[in-house]
Amino acid sequence: MPGSRFRRRGQQDPAEPGRSVERVEVQGGGVGAGADVAGNAIGPSSSVTNNFNYYRAAESDPRTGAPVPAGPVPAGPAPDERRYQVFVSSTSLDLKQHREAVIDELVKEGYIPSGMELFDARSEGAWEVVERVISDCDYLVLILGARYGDTGGGSVSFTEREYDFARSLGKPILVFVHANPVELHTDSWQPTPEDTGRLAVFREKVRSERVWKPWSSTAELRNDVTRSLRLAVRHSPQPGWVKGDSTAHTSSAEWQHLVVPGTRIGVARISVDGQAGNALSENLGTASSIGIMSTSGKRLIEIQTPYLTRALAAGARIRVLVPTPDGEFLADVDESESLWDQRTPIAAEVREVEARLRAIVREAGSRSATAGSVEIGFFTTHLRSTMILCDRTWGWVTLTLPPARAPETPSLELRGVGEFGLIDACWKHFDRTWAIVEQRGEVRTIS
Repeated sequence: MPGSRFRRRGQQDPAEPGRSVERVEVQGGGVGAGADVAGNAIGPSSSVTNNFNYYRAAESDPRTGAPVPAGPVPAGPAPDERRYQVFVSSTSLDLKQHREAVIDELVKEGYIPSGMELFDARSEGAWEVVERVISDCDYLVLILGARYGDTGGGSVSFTEREYDFARSLGKPILVFVHANPVELHTDSWQPTPEDTGRLAVFREKVRSERVWKPWSSTAELRNDVTRSLRLAVRHSPQPGWVKGDSTAHTSSAEWQHLVVPGTRIGVARISVDGQAGNALSENLGTASSIGIMSTSGKRLIEIQTPYLTRALAAGARIRVLVPTPDGEFLADVDESESLWDQRTPIAAEVREVEARLRAIVREAGSRSATAGSVEIGFFTTHLRSTMILCDRTWGWVTLTLPPARAPETPSLELRGVGEFGLIDACWKHFDRTWAIVEQRGEVRTIS
């Protein structure tokens, strides 16, 4: 079918001579519905089903009639294998049974509890151990009863020091305060007036810094602690601990070695099917400086016309680089890709780009007296690619080498991270190419 970049129904795949194509599907929004990553039309009923594989026929969901991708159903997400370490901070003389009940419940719930039971609080170097254990913990549970606590010969109790240290590290702290501390007094133990006074000051300090939950019974405390931890894990997630041979550990290692270096240079996402989604339109519509470098660009500009018009009306500078229509580069691309598919020559698409840009300029000018500028330049050689840059904050890059099919080529979504990010490198490449094209007199202002 002329103009298509994909095989027709029944056409054989050169890589698999015995297999014919049943149907091509496209799902989700990319550079635009019905367009590949380079902005090339792929037909109204087409969408990409999977990456680096041949296309299969789509079946319909009997409940909704919506297309369902063929092939095995993907497995659900792996269960969270992390376990969270929780430091339980409290006095012991008045809360011994309560601590034991809480720690026992934490173990049953799959947490890793830790606290002063692990060492002698009066031993030399005990505080260094406490600091190390709290640093390794994910959450701190502070339980206040009727005592201020042992000061170890100092002026501040271990309990308050534990709270202060966890706060200094930014650890999530869950606070549980007995509603009526007098109920914890026994015939064999009564707090001193000094201890009661210090506890009152500490309670007020915690009240001013944290939301706390009152409790009265052991059962109530035990349930409140585990319930609050479940909410904390959901709303304030921490690294946790995983077994060395677990899936989570393996994924974490891959993240550290593969993904983290990419994020440091500004790779925000890898799109395996070349679909940019709404991010492309949103960034184009608000950018003040836009650079587009594409082998064709026709379909991209056509689909993104409303957003390019909006940006231009707001004063944006838009520069578009496309190949020289009659140059050797496009001739080579057409020759290579013709071995794979029948379609309209790319040169015909490139010749339409200037006309579409002229329409955008007219529309933006009718909306604003301070509209920006649009320029088009023609390069002679480049990779079969698309590069879209919005200011120094967002970018989209897709590389396809002939005779590749663009929707099967991974794309990179870029975000600004400073001088050494990929966006900065892409802009330098764009500006250098623009300067060369300008020197040759191949830049025109669209009016």
